[in-house]
Amino acid sequence: MAVDAGGAEQARASVPTPFAASAEGVEMAVADLDRALVGVIAGLGAARGRVAAVGLTGMAESGAPLRGGRPAGPVIAWHDGRGEATVASLERRFGPALARWTGRRVRTVSSVAKLGWLLDHGLAGADRWLGVPELGLFRLTGEQATEFSLAARTGAYDVVERRFRREVIEHVLAGGGTPGSGAGRLFPPVRPAGSVMGLVSRAAAAGTGLVAGIPVTVAGHDHLAAAAGLGARPDDLLNSVGTAETLLRRLPAAPDVDRALALDLAVTVWPGGDAWGLLASCTRSGLVVDALAARLGLDPPALDRLAASGPEGPPAGHVTPGAAVDLPQGISVAGSTPGELWTATLRVLADRTAAAAGRVAQVAGPAGRLVVFGGGSRSAVGLRLKTEALGIPVVGCPVTEAAAHGAALAAGLAAGWWPDLAAAPTPPLGPG
Repeated sequence: MAVDAGGAEQARASVPTPFAASAEGVEMAVADLDRALVGVIAGLGAARGRVAAVGLTGMAESGAPLRGGRPAGPVIAWHDGRGEATVASLERRFGPALARWTGRRVRTVSSVAKLGWLLDHGLAGADRWLGVPELGLFRLTGEQATEFSLAARTGAYDVVERRFRREVIEHVLAGGGTPGSGAGRLFPPVRPAGSVMGLVSRAAAAGTGLVAGIPVTVAGHDHLAAAAGLGARPDDLLNSVGTAETLLRRLPAAPDVDRALALDLAVTVWPGGDAWGLLASCTRSGLVVDALAARLGLDPPALDRLAASGPEGPPAGHVTPGAAVDLPQGISVAGSTPGELWTATLRVLADRTAAAAGRVAQVAGPAGRLVVFGGGSRSAVGLRLKTEALGIPVVGCPVTEAAAHGAALAAGLAAGWWPDLAAAPTPPLGPG
């Protein structure tokens, strides 16, 4: 996404993420990621020549090991379940202290779990791990750096002390038979989102059409990069709704991590490194919505229109009127028309969002409003039902790709367009 200094979108492009099923799971080669990056930049067309800076965001935990600056293994998808043995080994070695350090219970989504699996299956001599956004930085500039909110997702970063835990890294490396002497260098330096982390190289400029010498920054974890670019108020509860649904709350000081963990919350560091964040997983709303749409043969916008028009509507196709419809995430709804089924489904999802919001409030205090971004922000019915369930004002974000927009604003900070993200132009938030 190309965004101008007034915050207006000037161009947008996308290409499929080149993950593919392998004999082991879901992964992609770093070379395929490079080609996708070059392809999506090329899709911006003539706007490439006017770009003043680049910001990169991504899904945090996916990354690849490097050896001597060259890829030494594939990028394992964030949702791939490999690494269970590493997770179990870390839990035995560190017990509850590990979750207290990292702000979340160790899971296979973490970077250290993926690295541990690779080490257990023949990887040798890895001296660096770069997440996908950091791989993009490396591809464009030749520099290696990461950002606070991404470091916090590795499974080896202390979110309160804001430093990597050397003993965790050494344990993972030793488990794969790799000497731990390189533990202090495995992850790159952590820098604030919006800082200049490198300049587009001549080689990258020739390959992408970007201007050589413009700054590049890593904007952070996608949920948080989006939230940082929305101009949220201190009492806002942010609601990212895509395939998965997450709640975020910005905090000026580190919270009680033990209490957060007891409430099934995660603690992270906010992009920029000067604040913290609470995260609550709600449900994989996108999976539920897509399953219902496929069952009814109607897309979500059409279902939203039918539900908004009232109880009358066409029969629910292949669904027996009044019979329960089973959906992913343990959800079952009933209705006689597609609009009724859509409303019933969104009401269950809204109730789950409200329950997660209650857990966040126990640590962060009550929220003044809910700011919804991502695909879920385009459903007027969904926003209305969330207003009813949470009992606070609910507003939507008009930017379709809020994470990309937030990354672009971080790029503007790197370009010197504004002194900080608070001064950047933010999209208007409204009731639908």
